[in-house]
Amino acid sequence: MTDSSLERTSFHAGQLLTAQDFTREQEYFLEKLKRHNRTLHGFGVVSGLNVTVVAGKVVVDPGIALDCEGNEIVICIRQLLSPLSATADSRVAYVNLRFLEENADANPVGETPESSATQVATIRESFEICFGQENRTRGHRHLRARWLACGEAHPLTIAKLRYSAQGWRVDRRYRPPVIK
Repeated sequence: MTDSSLERTSFHAGQLLTAQDFTREQEYFLEKLKRHNRTLHGFGVVSGLNVTVVAGKVVVDPGIALDCEGNEIVICIRQLLSPLSATADSRVAYVNLRFLEENADANPVGETPESSATQVATIRESFEICFGQENRTRGHRHLRARWLACGEAHPLTIAKLRYSAQGWRVDRRYRPPVIK
């Protein structure tokens, strides 16, 4: 078996299943999807995610993107971000999008109803939008109209902002990686 091999549970009648079996099954399909996304599509914005500055607030429109790990990042509703504070050293900022997994629900575990121990029952796929001083997609290769995913966990840079006397504005010369 090589490092790129995936394993899944082989189910059969009468088999005693554990949480580990179901976890392995989920990990198999998640990794298979992420591998597909990385190798066939690369990384970048699939649709939407237009960034604008309105009344001093940074606005990110709904859309979908793939990060370098192959995770789907979905924004369903328009996001308004607080204005940045510019300093003499930071008149350029990048809008970065990161995939997150959050614990959504917890179920009690234990043998008695009085037990206070809980375990995560639901994991919610989410995202984080943050500002940074670095273009996180710099250095990635572009080959035959496709951005090549590095496989590492890092944010996806979707816009570049510049500060002037009029405040922050989107630098239209910056082109985020796009999946075609």
